[in-house]
Amino acid sequence: MATSQPEFPTRLAEGEDQAAALIVRALAEPLPGPTEQQSWQRLRSRSLRPTPRWVLPAVAFGLSALALLVWVARPAANPPTSLGPDVWAQRVTPSPAPSAPPAPSSAVELPEKPPMPSEHPKAAASASPRESDAGQCSQLAKAGQYAAAATCYGRVAHGSSMDAELALYEKARLEARALGQSAQALSTLDEHARRFPGGVLTTEVELTRIELLSQLGRRAEALSAIERGLQGVLGRERGGDLQVLRAELASEQGDCAKALEAAQLARQAGAHPSRLEASERRCQHEAENP
Repeated sequence: MATSQPEFPTRLAEGEDQAAALIVRALAEPLPGPTEQQSWQRLRSRSLRPTPRWVLPAVAFGLSALALLVWVARPAANPPTSLGPDVWAQRVTPSPAPSAPPAPSSAVELPEKPPMPSEHPKAAASASPRESDAGQCSQLAKAGQYAAAATCYGRVAHGSSMDAELALYEKARLEARALGQSAQALSTLDEHARRFPGGVLTTEVELTRIELLSQLGRRAEALSAIERGLQGVLGRERGGDLQVLRAELASEQGDCAKALEAAQLARQAGAHPSRLEASERRCQHEAENP
């Protein structure tokens, strides 16, 4: 390995002191490694070597792979923003083109409208298709076509589901309040009690029946029905209403003691005082004019 001594001030090595002697010994030893000229020649010869043939294809392949990864990982241009149509909206399915058969869908198909309620799955299965007409009956009633609505509800009431029970009660209400057919309405409620004992509308049916008996002047039957109702579920749920009817019927019969007692119980049950004015005024008149 070649060595060369760098230039330095020669006066430092002159003299008889210990530092000069140390410098002289150090300069006498060869320097490690190549000289500056040798290093430059090696660098120049390395840069002049030809590039291997495989380097350029390898660089091109690496750039192509990088571009492919960037293309695959790019974000979608138009990401989906819709969550699909409302499940309750009426869906219109377009006919598929002959050349493009519809792709299989994994979505769960929902019914066009929710099923009608029923007391039991077997009852729903055996129910008449006419029970689905309840919505049309309601539209007829809203349009003021009460007779047509009552007939419509009569058809729906032929079933055995909860729809039939509701339809039969709606038929009685229309007959009593819209058509003025109290006797027919009472007959419809009697049919309701026979066909649906213990149904969801039992209390409403019993209370409406008592009101109809009162309207028809059958006060004794109405009072007996009230006494029975006060001993059962109807009394626990609608005790105030029953006492109001009891006070009214008793005052009409001239039994003011029973009427005032019923009025007091009705107030305790939360009945509004305005509902008791007629019976109390009647009893007050009877007291002033014996």
